[in-house]
Amino acid sequence: MNERFQRLDEFNHLMSALADSVDEVIYHYTSAEGLRGIIENSEIWLTNVAFVNDTTECKALQEEKSLLKDKDFSNKFIKDRWKRFIRDPDNDHDTYIASFSRGKESLEQWRAYGSFRIGFRASKLISPSSNLYECVYSKNKIKNWILKKEKLKEWQGKNLNAEYKRGAAFNLIYAASKKYKNGHFKNEREVRLISVSHHTWEPYPNSPSMFKDDPPINYRDHPVYKTPVPYVKFIIDDDEAQLIRIGEKEAVMKQRKLIEEKTRKRALLPIEEILIGPMLHQEEAKIACKILLSDKGYKKVKVNVTAIPYRGF
Repeated sequence: MNERFQRLDEFNHLMSALADSVDEVIYHYTSAEGLRGIIENSEIWLTNVAFVNDTTECKALQEEKSLLKDKDFSNKFIKDRWKRFIRDPDNDHDTYIASFSRGKESLEQWRAYGSFRIGFRASKLISPSSNLYECVYSKNKIKNWILKKEKLKEWQGKNLNAEYKRGAAFNLIYAASKKYKNGHFKNEREVRLISVSHHTWEPYPNSPSMFKDDPPINYRDHPVYKTPVPYVKFIIDDDEAQLIRIGEKEAVMKQRKLIEEKTRKRALLPIEEILIGPMLHQEEAKIACKILLSDKGYKKVKVNVTAIPYRGF
């Protein structure tokens, strides 16, 4: 193995060590309409973070300017990246998110989000254009997470040069910014699926393929904001991946991706179970779920009804 491939191999090992390991069933609470859309279309919608309920979503860490001091760091690449992160706010609005919960069902989330809880196998939600982040709800925990990750032995790869280490440091601080969430939401035990898609049509000078993994942006009307809200779709593609088209302009690429998104064959989502929450006509809802799942090709999904004795319909 030559030096270039050794460097890439070491970098990939470092990136794997920086990532959260979430290989369990995680849960998405939704309405009947949301359930039907997910199963019928084999897609999960990720909303632009500027339009979600938490007004500090993916921005809370940037406000913690005194969280880390120079003396805390042993890794100069992460120290440099942290300084730049707190100095230059991220105002590009390129981040999209779908929220899931770990652990037992929550009456609070039934009340807030809908009467159906869909269980997904987490490891199968990771793709070239999306990743999972387990949320952290206190300053000390996110600080300790950063400082633990900066001391990983994988940083010492003998072939890793400064460029690769700067790239890894960027990804570490980026991940921390997506993990850190306001403590008032801690009972949700959130795991978030995040994707990035650039809405600009301007080329990125350091990489002609910068847009290659960007999912196309769609728009829906929001009943409260009364404005078009941007979202992207998580889809497991059942076709062979399309090659990057050398020299393709950004505008052409965006239009092509929208067409391909509508026409290409989709695999089933990694749904393992559905739990029906407190609602009228639970047994009818259970039958409807089973018919819908079977009709769309889901053969082994468990469908159950909550035992929570709540009648606040």
